[in-house]
Amino acid sequence: MPGGYARAFEVEKDDIITVIDLEGGQIADFIAFNRNRLTECFSPSHTRLALQSTRLKVGDALRSNLRRPMIEVIEDTVGTHDFLIPACDEQRYWVDYGVREHRSCVANFEDALIPWEIPRKHIPDPLNIFENAAVGIEGTLVHLPVISKAGDRLVLKALMSLVCAVSACPMDLNLTGGERITDIRVVIERRT
Repeated sequence: MPGGYARAFEVEKDDIITVIDLEGGQIADFIAFNRNRLTECFSPSHTRLALQSTRLKVGDALRSNLRRPMIEVIEDTVGTHDFLIPACDEQRYWVDYGVREHRSCVANFEDALIPWEIPRKHIPDPLNIFENAAVGIEGTLVHLPVISKAGDRLVLKALMSLVCAVSACPMDLNLTGGERITDIRVVIERRT
């Protein structure tokens, strides 16, 4: 994925998806849909409930809005990924930073998903791969610098046939996004 942009792709059950931070410090927003029923999609809230956690570890399954396991985490070289924060959109940049016409993950997903006719209103909250966020003592949401280094990766196994999209997040206006936007590589290993 070029920095600041998204791509969408299909995978079969048992395929391996590897998301790689090429230069370090770059967040990759990830969403997924059941290819055979596009109304079923990755759900951060159902995943948090099933895991009883706000952190992912190897062996965990990302759940759908129907509570079904969609994707399994099989390797993780970073250990910090967020599924509390929604994808950035045009309103985020305008309301919080006074900036108009800034690229956003939601717009990126909308463009990338055109071939599957998935409209903006059906784009779920993402798994923010490599994002470093935490819940503070008072319940505050704490944004921390991304700690991924060049070559760090998250490896996922598809547990059903999926349509996925990854956005190399264009956020460059706060601590979380860092000072520059860089590319993300996604490698698909076919197991069928």
